[in-house]
Amino acid sequence: MADQPDAAALRDARAIAARVTEDEAAADDARRRYQTDGLPVLDSDAGFTPLALPGEILHVTRRNALLEQTQVGQARPLPQTGTLYLSSERLLHVGHRATSLPLGEIEEMAVALERLLLVRLRDGTHLAIDTDLPRLLRVQIAAALAATRLGEAAESGTPASGQPAGQPAG
Repeated sequence: MADQPDAAALRDARAIAARVTEDEAAADDARRRYQTDGLPVLDSDAGFTPLALPGEILHVTRRNALLEQTQVGQARPLPQTGTLYLSSERLLHVGHRATSLPLGEIEEMAVALERLLLVRLRDGTHLAIDTDLPRLLRVQIAAALAATRLGEAAESGTPASGQPAGQPAG
């Protein structure tokens, strides 16, 4: 009987490792695809359409995403569950309420554990996004940021700048 908890822990660790490996492979594949084909363009759904900005393009939809948004020195609010949308302009989390985060406000991203994408915004706000395949989501956000910078550079006639501070390429 003493072996059962160890066997269960080992089984769980293997399952987590397999999910992380799947996430890393999906992120690597997406990074290669986006370099040649760009981000996918999705049809808007009933949650995104009424909140879409003029000319905004939907790239990614993540159902059942948990968002926790905190600022240094403030009480930690309860996480909100909902659908996370990545568009050409922003991250939009739609649940009990809508939270809109312009892509240009993202300063840094990091993946933690199996399901967390941690994001720091320029104003000091910290986000924790609990979702499947967070490594893939990080690549998708980085590709949307790069596309935004290229579009801004084309409009201004200047070359696009590098990655955001602390942000490797995908």
